[in-house]
Amino acid sequence: MDEERLWFEEMPEVFEREKCFLESKGFSLNKLNNTIEFIGKSSVLKEYPLKIIYPNGYPSFPPSVISDVKDELVLVRHQRKLNKFLCCFGFSSERWRADFTAREVLQEAEELIVNYSPLTIDEESGIYNDFVPEPIINQYNYADGGILIPTPFGDMGISDLGSVNDGVLNYSVKQKRGMLKTITLQNENNVAHSGYKDWFEGSTIYKSKIYKVNSPPPLTTENIKSWLIENNIHINPSKNQFVFFVFEDEWGIKGNKRMAWIALKILQGNASWIQCYLVSEDDHKIRTPYGSLLRDKVITIVGSGSLGSIISTTLAQEGVNKFNLLDYDAYEPSNAIRHQVKQSWFGLPKVIGVANRIMELAPMAKIDVYDVAVGSNKDSELYRKVNGVLANSDIIVDTTGEHSVSHFLNRFCVNNKIPLIVSSVTNGAWSCEVVKYIPHQSGCWGCWNRNHGYQKPPSSPVGEMQFAPGCDQPTFMGGISSVNIAGGLASQAVMDTLLGVDIDKNHYVLWSERDSRGNRNYSVEYLSNPALEDCGVCYENQ
Repeated sequence: MDEERLWFEEMPEVFEREKCFLESKGFSLNKLNNTIEFIGKSSVLKEYPLKIIYPNGYPSFPPSVISDVKDELVLVRHQRKLNKFLCCFGFSSERWRADFTAREVLQEAEELIVNYSPLTIDEESGIYNDFVPEPIINQYNYADGGILIPTPFGDMGISDLGSVNDGVLNYSVKQKRGMLKTITLQNENNVAHSGYKDWFEGSTIYKSKIYKVNSPPPLTTENIKSWLIENNIHINPSKNQFVFFVFEDEWGIKGNKRMAWIALKILQGNASWIQCYLVSEDDHKIRTPYGSLLRDKVITIVGSGSLGSIISTTLAQEGVNKFNLLDYDAYEPSNAIRHQVKQSWFGLPKVIGVANRIMELAPMAKIDVYDVAVGSNKDSELYRKVNGVLANSDIIVDTTGEHSVSHFLNRFCVNNKIPLIVSSVTNGAWSCEVVKYIPHQSGCWGCWNRNHGYQKPPSSPVGEMQFAPGCDQPTFMGGISSVNIAGGLASQAVMDTLLGVDIDKNHYVLWSERDSRGNRNYSVEYLSNPALEDCGVCYENQ
């Protein structure tokens, strides 16, 4: 088997270009163990030596730029103190482009040095105000694994804690992972959110101390003893224990602070830093800025099949926190081909499996499950209970694909002025239809049947295989990739309806992925569904 060729062997002309430019700037080439690096210094501040190291994946992967200076010369907020790497291309190198040359690489490094060196910067003037590329907690030499700081602890501020606090940690030495279970504040135990109560059960319990400190601990454990003495913190090094330190760390825009957590693990006399992972509302604000607007909305999803499971889990990750799940069907291992639930839930109601999957993704969600067929058992107490659940929903989502259920929910929602989303994967999962009923704004599902029901979807499968034996409906032959798209469109329709995002009044979404011959031909249409004056359902409830 041939050995992998190195980038400078694969692209000698690129290597020669980089070499010529950097040598013209006073850099010298050093080849070491098939690694290419150029050694020189900054042309703007001679105090900064520079080493540019090219990875074997160059130019797809960016070179590393190191300036091995003393700690007092480390660039403000743009250089890792531990390994002296410069953040030339932003956090996680997201600004790197494969067409960058040595000229751009050196220019990035020189701009950082002149703008963020303690020798040139005047912090009092506030002349720099960019995104924090490397928070302090990212610069520690962490051991493997980590400790979860769940809600509500992850959202605590520095003022919420005393100088020294007691905590209880569950930690698995084998997994090298654990979770903070409780914090005692003013003799009162504050417990992690109930969604996390079973996490790391059976692992070792450690009673821990949580110290609030004014400055971060040293980046390595080499100087930890002297730092502890300076901060009047007394730890028995011979005791197996975990000690937490909390302090304010700059995060996001300069001046924006949030509490950082670091754990010191001492086992068999050996000390190491363990990273703490916070479950924080800050992450929702960044990734789902409208999540807080959805949190208190009650979503009722009828149908927990493959489409219903995707919509349920998607909405939970988008920030929805309150669910009612209704489905009478049991889960089978074969469902896992397109479903979000593990095969191990076989034989149990689908709603149970979906609820547990939601809890894995969003432990703080509140979920009620109903193993029931909607629209039947009209004289039973269960039927009246289900009707009460439906009536107290902010929106109802029908994913069953059964017309009898859709007709029932349509009339119920129109009668009670509750928004309804009817979503179905049609034609062997070659297309998807999403119909939105919004009170006083659109027609109902019955109107949609008359407005669009006569139209054949654009990607109807050809041949007898679309029909199951003894069934007059197309067999659901599509894979999970198709259902994912359908679930995403339906989930967006739910969010748009709850957030009032429907400017053009296009209440019918028609998506298809193939043409009539079965060839890939993706298309999506947003169509209107006006209320019909002679609609029996709409007219009765004007």
